[in-house]
Amino acid sequence: MKMKKQLLITAMAVGISLCGFAQTKGTNALSFGVNTTTNKSSGNNYEIKSKNNSFTLGYGFFFKDNDKIGLDLIYGLTKNSSGNDSHQEQKSYGGNLSYQHYFPLVKTLFAYAGGKAGYTYSKNNNLYNNTYPQVTNFTSNQYAIGAYGGITWFVSKRFALETSLLSADIVYNKTEQNEINANNYFTKNEYTSFNLSSQGFINNLGFKIYILF
Repeated sequence: MKMKKQLLITAMAVGISLCGFAQTKGTNALSFGVNTTTNKSSGNNYEIKSKNNSFTLGYGFFFKDNDKIGLDLIYGLTKNSSGNDSHQEQKSYGGNLSYQHYFPLVKTLFAYAGGKAGYTYSKNNNLYNNTYPQVTNFTSNQYAIGAYGGITWFVSKRFALETSLLSADIVYNKTEQNEINANNYFTKNEYTSFNLSSQGFINNLGFKIYILF
């Protein structure tokens, strides 16, 4: 009887270790990310600067063990300048709805696979101050659905790290271009595109940090 009790306790402990810490039904997951890059190059007669900032905030909920739904909000700002000749600024806003299923690998290390649907709106303003000044504006609406997968490490009951390794997306994009030159001559162009793309192992590597509660 004592031996059976010890075996039962051992089996429960092993099961808990394999299930990880917090991918159980009812768990909330708050994620965030910040990415900033700055580039500068210069020479005798030129100086080019580029700065990119992107921010993500996400919320996920485990509606059952190892199954999570989530919402991510994304904001990005890119600025480029080339001396006094030209200035470019692009802002983007978007969001993704996602579903992920987790597969236990070793203790608190999990693989996951899932799908997502997203929308992104971006606006790009270009000002050229050369001999023939002109302003060019681009606005675009992008819709995407896809599948993706990766690895998640549930570090503790309150924290997890996640990376995306594989993805395949179907993307539809519509862009409108408006241009005004020094003579107030106005032109308008519209472009649409439809793409099917995939990323292989280790390509397009991205990380998330989760706070679990």
